Amino acid sequence: MNWDEFGDDDFEAGDSGEPQGFVPDGTHVTQIKWVGIQNKDWAKNDRNPEGKVLTVKLEVSAKYKPVWESIPCHQRGRVEQLCRAARIDPPRGEWDERELKGKMATVETVLALSKAGSEFVKVVSWKPGPEPLPKEIRESAPRKTLPQKAKAEFVAGGGGDDIPFLWMAPLLMALLGGAA
Repeated sequence: MNWDEFGDDDFEAGDSGEPQGFVPDGTHVTQIKWVGIQNKDWAKNDRNPEGKVLTVKLEVSAKYKPVWESIPCHQRGRVEQLCRAARIDPPRGEWDERELKGKMATVETVLALSKAGSEFVKVVSWKPGPEPLPKEIRESAPRKTLPQKAKAEFVAGGGGDDIPFLWMAPLLMALLGGAA
């Protein structure tokens, strides 16, 4: 095949690695790239007079623009959903939201239209991941595999002196030597 007959066109825009558009509707596994507490006017109410929101930047892939999601801090249930999706303990007392950074979370998204008329990706729900592991297990030493355990016992037992069936060697020598 002569590839020169197809010309020397540049790559299509989708192959350039630059974000091309919005994440399509559906369920996606995302990575939390940025987390912060911000003040937003739209979030102000009686329970949240300062309008504090927990804002996260979610990245699905380099192919799509990142998804920015802001959750009003007084909506504790939604914040807990985010934490369950990221497999961390929900906030209690003084909680550092930066714990979320770098975690993976599964979300369901839809394309929405703002009051100003611009399109954006809205997180409809945070899909719960498995329950977070208890702190004792998360911080414990890694478990050993069976080959690692066997090697540790072999080294602790003195090395190569433990040959199975070594007691049969004189018997085999007598049998083989007597047959010759």
